[in-house]
Order: sequence, then C-alpha cells, then structure tokens
Amino acid sequence: MSEMSRPEQVPRPRAGEKSDDDEVRTPGAVTSAYERVSGPLGDFARTIEHAPQVLPGLVLTDPAWLARRVADTGRRWNHDDARVNGTLWWYSASSSLVAAPLTMLATAGEAPDPRPEHLTVSLQPNGYLKAARSDRLLGSVEEFADALCRAHAEVITVLAEVSGATPRALWAIATDSVGNRALEAGRAALADTGSSAAGAAAGGPAADGVSASPDADRGAALGADLARTVCRPPMLSPRFVDVDGPQRSRRFVRRSSCCLIYVATDGDKCVSCPRRTPEDRHEQLLQHRIINSRQ
Repeated sequence: MSEMSRPEQVPRPRAGEKSDDDEVRTPGAVTSAYERVSGPLGDFARTIEHAPQVLPGLVLTDPAWLARRVADTGRRWNHDDARVNGTLWWYSASSSLVAAPLTMLATAGEAPDPRPEHLTVSLQPNGYLKAARSDRLLGSVEEFADALCRAHAEVITVLAEVSGATPRALWAIATDSVGNRALEAGRAALADTGSSAAGAAAGGPAADGVSASPDADRGAALGADLARTVCRPPMLSPRFVDVDGPQRSRRFVRRSSCCLIYVATDGDKCVSCPRRTPEDRHEQLLQHRIINSRQ
C-alpha cells in the first residue's frame, strides 16, 4: 500500500482574507460537492437525497432512537432477536454512511465530515437509514479516517448496548462496508476523472499488481488502496479477493463480517458470507461474476 503524503503547511491568512478551511465550511461548497458526486454514486445517490423528514445526526447516538431502529428491523423481518436485528440495521446503515464520502475522496480528494454533530439524516419507510449529509468538508483522507473512527465509535458503542451485538462484530461490518463502497468509488473515480486523478485521491498508485487490467479493475485497485488507508483500529484491515471471470478477474471484499440475514429469514447465506467454506464462497462469487458479466 502506498504511503499517504501529509498535506503541505499553508500559511495562515491575514485578517480579512478567506482561507481554504473557510471555503470547505460554506454551505455552497458543501452543496456543490454533493452535486458533483451524485453521478459517480450511481444507485447510492439516494444516500445523499433526504426524505421529507430530516433529523439531526446526533440521533445516531441516541439509545432510544437506535432501539426503535432495532425494533423496526425486527418487524421488517419478523424476527425477535435484537442482536440479529441490530446487526442487520447496521449492515445497511454503515454502508449508507460511507458511500458518498468515499466517492468524494476518490474523485475529488475531499469528503464530508462524518461525525454525528455535523450530519443530518433521514430514514426509509422501513426504518433503515436513507441518507446522510454533512455541513462541512474535510480536505484529506487522513482527516476523514480519523473522523470516521470517532463517529463510528459513538454509534457502535450505543448500538451494541441496545441490541446486544458485540462491538467487534459491528466494527467488522463497518470495515466491510468501507471495503465494498471504496471498490465502487475507485471504479467510479477512474471512469469519471481518469487514473491519475483517482490515484492521487487514493494516496498514490495502488500496489495490487493489476495495473495492466482494464479500467474497472484498476479502479478497484485504487479503491482497495483507499479502503486500507481509511480503515484504522478499531476497524479491521480490509481484505480483498480477485475472482476470475470469462474475460478478466473482478475484485471483491473478502468479508470479515456476517449480516445474519440467513438467521432472520431461515434462508441461504449471502454469496460472499464468511460463514461459507472458502471453496463454496469462491464458487458462489465465480457464478455471481459470470452472471454479472452477461448483463
């Protein structure tokens, strides 16, 4: 993995002058950043489009509010185990919280501040998180990684208490969400701005040995590099696996977490579930890769 270069020291502005930090805090700059990332987000553009009822981000750390989300999830799946329901809710929410920031980092080198006090959030009708928007931007991957750890720690601590899910399991889910969304962010960045800009946003050229791959695979390498930079303890180190398809390989997250959907529904495990045997998981991913290559 490439080393993240520290930002250059910029002289403080004289009285009356406008600093770069002032600009990333202005509503106009934040709104423009979200507008620019809407296209690259694809289906996840809904994560920056609020529902009619907008709530302060601090609800994410409110025990009573989170307990209601766990209960909502239980009703959705007709399941009464709060640990499973809390895990399912966080599996979706943790992905929604990082989709836009990671795509912004990959395409523009800046990201919205993820800390709850800077967010507004809204819900889907089923109680899952729909969208999250911040009131300020952070100017580097390093700043975002620090802020994300603090933000997730606040949410995970309370969610673990109200649901009974272990903090380690919730951190593992957060890690896999960063990995998945970063892969797509890298692919989008390469398609949107070209490999040189994407590499700079991710901290430099990726060292994954796939530089000769088509653009989508090189974008995934850049995304993997971004994920490794963003994931700091207590998040785990994100892991990836390349699965060969009819024409080329495709990179997937080698998950450390289980969403427990098979427990709630008495159905099958997810294609990439870590509770599958390695052989079964590889076969499932291969079939998934082949099917998607035909679409």
